[in-house]
Amino acid sequence: MAAGTLYTYPKNEGLQGPQCCSVQWEDSGPRALRTTPFPLWPNQPIPEFLHKFPAGKFPAFEGDDGFCVFESNAIAYYVSNEELRGGTPEAAGQVVQWVSFADSDIVPPASTWVFPTLGIMHHNKQATENARILCEEVKQILGLLDAHLKTGIFLVGKRVTLADITVVCTLL
Repeated sequence: MAAGTLYTYPKNEGLQGPQCCSVQWEDSGPRALRTTPFPLWPNQPIPEFLHKFPAGKFPAFEGDDGFCVFESNAIAYYVSNEELRGGTPEAAGQVVQWVSFADSDIVPPASTWVFPTLGIMHHNKQATENARILCEEVKQILGLLDAHLKTGIFLVGKRVTLADITVVCTLL
């Protein structure tokens, strides 16, 4: 496990990425993960940040040892322990499967509906109409999760993994 600092937008602290990393950290070790709002730039990225994170993306994590990684799922993986990653190659594959499923199937319609409400995106009538069309797909996704969870308490194995944390945070 690694100790370090999570950089994020001040408005972004309650959203999926930092939320997942913070929950993940609490479950995987006794140290506290520091969350640092990074000053926003009007037109130019801050050179100090771009030196560490050339993609200029948030959230970003800098380990106390200087190791840098960005994107919430990569950060969660990096700061987690083996149990949360699945514990075996097969379980780890299933963890990645559910994390990918959350990103590809749950996030798009959820962000279309929720982000304008939170002020992160402007309301887009066409996108909202398209999201309404996806309503049946969302019902299928939730039905798939429901059916899978009827076979066990967790998405992978008999303990909480990154799969559970990511899917729950995505559904928030």
